[in-house]
Amino acid sequence: MFGQLAILLAIAPGMATSVFPSLGLAIAAALLWGYPMLVGAFLGSLAFKLVQPDWPEDLTWPDKIIFSISMATITSLTVAFAYWSIRRFANFHSALTFEKSILWLFFLAGPLACLISSTFSTLVLYRYGIVTTHTAGLNWFTWWVGDMIGVMIAIPLVFMVFAKPRPLWRTRWLTVGLPLLVCTALVVALFVLARFQYNQSLQQRFFDQSEQISATFQFRVSKVLQQMHMLERLFATQPEVTEVMFQQFLQDYPWQEAGVLFFDWIEQVPHQQRASVEAQLHTSFKEYANPGVRLAAQRPHYSVIRYMASASGDKSLAGLDIAADPTRKEAMDYAIDSGSISITAPVRLVSGNAALMFFIPVYHKGIIPESVEDKRKQIRGFICGIFETEQLVQTSLSQYDTSEFHLQIRDLGTGLSYYGSVPDLPAQARYLTWTRHWSHAGRSLELQLVPSKSMLNLNSGQQSWYVLTGGLVLCSLLGIFLLVLTGRSARIEHLITQRTKELSSILDNAIESIVIVDQQGLIERINKETTLLFGYAMPALLRQPVSKLLACLPEHKNHQLLQPLTIEQLNLWVGHTVEVTGLGEDGQQIPLEMGLSRVDTADKHLYTLMLHDLRERKKIDRMKSEFISTVSHELRTPLTSINGSLGLLAGGVVGELPSAAQQLVQIAKTNTDRLVRLVNDILDIEKLEFGQLKLQPSEVEISALLQEAKLQNQAYADKYLVRLDLITSPDAMPVYLYQDKFRLLQILSNLISNAIKFSPSHSVVKLSYQVKEGQLVIQVKDQGAGIAESFRSKIFQKFAQADSSDSRSNQGSGLGLNISKTLVEMMQGTINFESEMGKGTCFSLTFPYYQQLSRHEKTPLQD
Repeated sequence: MFGQLAILLAIAPGMATSVFPSLGLAIAAALLWGYPMLVGAFLGSLAFKLVQPDWPEDLTWPDKIIFSISMATITSLTVAFAYWSIRRFANFHSALTFEKSILWLFFLAGPLACLISSTFSTLVLYRYGIVTTHTAGLNWFTWWVGDMIGVMIAIPLVFMVFAKPRPLWRTRWLTVGLPLLVCTALVVALFVLARFQYNQSLQQRFFDQSEQISATFQFRVSKVLQQMHMLERLFATQPEVTEVMFQQFLQDYPWQEAGVLFFDWIEQVPHQQRASVEAQLHTSFKEYANPGVRLAAQRPHYSVIRYMASASGDKSLAGLDIAADPTRKEAMDYAIDSGSISITAPVRLVSGNAALMFFIPVYHKGIIPESVEDKRKQIRGFICGIFETEQLVQTSLSQYDTSEFHLQIRDLGTGLSYYGSVPDLPAQARYLTWTRHWSHAGRSLELQLVPSKSMLNLNSGQQSWYVLTGGLVLCSLLGIFLLVLTGRSARIEHLITQRTKELSSILDNAIESIVIVDQQGLIERINKETTLLFGYAMPALLRQPVSKLLACLPEHKNHQLLQPLTIEQLNLWVGHTVEVTGLGEDGQQIPLEMGLSRVDTADKHLYTLMLHDLRERKKIDRMKSEFISTVSHELRTPLTSINGSLGLLAGGVVGELPSAAQQLVQIAKTNTDRLVRLVNDILDIEKLEFGQLKLQPSEVEISALLQEAKLQNQAYADKYLVRLDLITSPDAMPVYLYQDKFRLLQILSNLISNAIKFSPSHSVVKLSYQVKEGQLVIQVKDQGAGIAESFRSKIFQKFAQADSSDSRSNQGSGLGLNISKTLVEMMQGTINFESEMGKGTCFSLTFPYYQQLSRHEKTPLQD
């Protein structure tokens, strides 16, 4: 059925159809249901070939069957190759969601597989003489193009009806199927309209030419008949016309141009006058012998040729009894009875050539009698015009190109042809058949013209075929493009669905509270942990302002986290971790740690809040602080007593101790000092955390400060064989700070002791200062191993200590740098460092500095 429909798009006179979907249907069926579909492809192709109407006339039924089986086998072979190659190379799956798979499928099933069908089919057509050497190339190309386009259009449509998964292919009806069908329908409709208009134009031109040819032929015949009527008038007005008069009347007649062989005067002779007329003609009466002539038999009346005129002057048929032939006698009897001109059915001349003869009756006295009986009695003879049909037609059509058409002139009464024959046209060209019926001289004639094969080839409408082919190629490419897009979209949608499920699973099973807020500050989604944390049911929180859960921010104590919502407020907290207070359903305040991130979508911003309950941590911190405070205070008094007693013993208050005892007392004194420092550090940390440490600023000269710090740590440096250098300029102006001197010395001691601990023996620790852009920068630089990259982010944390193989680097509490950083920030300063592995580390303290004005008025130094 689809094959027959495709043939309707073919251009006359061949089989150049732009789309042949049957092969695409067969390949699609094989891809969906496997090799058993090859049987269906074979049977369908066989049936299509057997029922086609345009078989060559010389093919017998055995040839037709073998031909059909051959074509069906080629179809099955093409389908099998397409199925195997797609399964082998295209990574085929019926969902068709991967670009590479789609492109490979259409390449293998389209251009590649169709080479098999077009090539072998053209060879079969050539074998049976349906195509020639000259037309085989064009037939191969059109066959290949038609099959290829049919494959690329049919496969997507079949898959949309039958392929799985059905939900995916159902959605593709709107995105792929409908555009493909509409585009194909529009292209076919435009082609049909264009071809219809072209065919109408071609038909009009051919019919106009046919009308001209018919008019020209009839005009030629009428000119000849006009001459015959003039002869009839000659005989009607002259009682006696001699042969000389007859010849003179026709001596200047254009025989060749008119296409006339003879003009004859046929005289009615009764049997009684036969002998005298034969004597006058010097010949006996003759009649047709088929072939040739013979002596005429005896009859009551004879209609013999008395005078003959022709271009050659041939008079050999004088005395021929025309009425002896039934066909000629029928025309003559009609002329007698009607009193008008008559024409014979197609006849053969004595020479064997096809001819037609006109007869005009001549009556005695030149008057046509009224009754038939009187006409038969008073008939004198006939003016006869003999035309060789081919010569008459060729001379009539001399101004036309007869290679463009076939002409047939046929007698409808007998069904015989006066001239020519018309071949059977292909079904697509039969609309160009022109037919006219012409009733003349007692006969009904039919003039029929059809275009020749050369004319059909020249006017086959190849332009519209190219337009159709180009349009269908674009449609098929559109279908492939839409398949690729929808496949990618389906793949992305599947991935999104999968990721959504994964994220939903993570969200629902997270042990932390997660709240998703839109750009208006309304809660879009929460997880189960949020309901447990705040005590609300999930529906009670959705589309509620986030301020219902979050009561404040740590800096502004503002419970409106995102209300009123502005981009500035959102961006302020994006990427940071802050502490906020949550409000439970029972009004309980919940300390929370919040991490805020933003996701920008096409139409809105979403904010994800990760909330961590700090109640347990706060409780533990409080317990730890209480424990440390208790232990520190409880340890400080006995340690002070022990340290004092050990100092007295080491000082010889109770007498000089033995050297072994002196060494043990010194070790105890050293460790007691360390314990005192640790307790003091812990107490300082506690004071800093709770804001209980008060600074006592005073005027401090920096050079003297650094000198004092050097002296305090010189003994420690000597212990580790490290030299302390204070770098100053002799002519430098004094530089002052208005800060707490004791805390500055504490900070410098922490930095210098760390530098000594991490410096190799016989190295140098440098102390220096300089003024930069209104700021005082104090530097402590060592020549140690440097700080590892992994430890740099943790260096200012509590109890943080870098790993080191040197045991002396472990003789600290890990609190010094944390305390130093806190103290520096309390003094409105900054602390940072630069370190290079293998070369050392430089710590920098930056403070605003002052000129020395008075003891009671301090102003910053202006540049």
